[in-house]
Amino acid sequence: MVDLSGAAVATFERVSLVETAYERLREDIIFGRLAPAEKLRIDDLRSRYGLGSTPLREALSRLTATGLVEATSQRGFRVTPISEDDLEDVARLRVRLETDALRESIEHGDERWEEAVAGAHHLLNRIERRGLRRDDASFAAWEERNRAFHESIVSACRSRWTLRFRLQIYDQHERYRRISHVSAPARARDVTQEHAAIRDAALSRDADTACRLTERHIMRTIDAIRTIVKHPPR
Repeated sequence: MVDLSGAAVATFERVSLVETAYERLREDIIFGRLAPAEKLRIDDLRSRYGLGSTPLREALSRLTATGLVEATSQRGFRVTPISEDDLEDVARLRVRLETDALRESIEHGDERWEEAVAGAHHLLNRIERRGLRRDDASFAAWEERNRAFHESIVSACRSRWTLRFRLQIYDQHERYRRISHVSAPARARDVTQEHAAIRDAALSRDADTACRLTERHIMRTIDAIRTIVKHPPR
């Protein structure tokens, strides 16, 4: 029997508001709408999101565990700053977690996994064939399909902790990548071919090649971002 008491309804509503606050804050930080090192004042956030102080504070506390938000003195919060050292750490961990998950996924993936990889790559390839434009909407659409493709190839990994930490570091990497997209000029690079090569190696069950290509793919992105982090545009 469903508990429809006032206390249960209130608890459900509170959890729902916290989740809404968490997702909106997380997205705005990753997308760069809330800038690195920006102070997150509760009154400003209440006006921005139309939410109360309690769910916002709970959401910010949760986001500190992901590394996207830092707690400051006097119970304040700010967006985690970016730095070259942090970028290098993100790169190192992204490569390690991505390749560990990929290797295990290739070992255990079944026909459904193969279909998921092929399908996710097809959708990504369709948007890449049209060309990666610089406007925010096009980049956001590409990011969504890029994330889906990379998640598909590691989806057969059986270590939930590897996948959990991988997702956390992926968010950090995406935040840097979006900052680079806004600030950096376009660079000559065949990302479409890189993704196709990773797909082919994964579906051929060639874990060594798939991991090597994935590491190169990640580090080429990091190299492009590193220049912007070291010498931000004025």
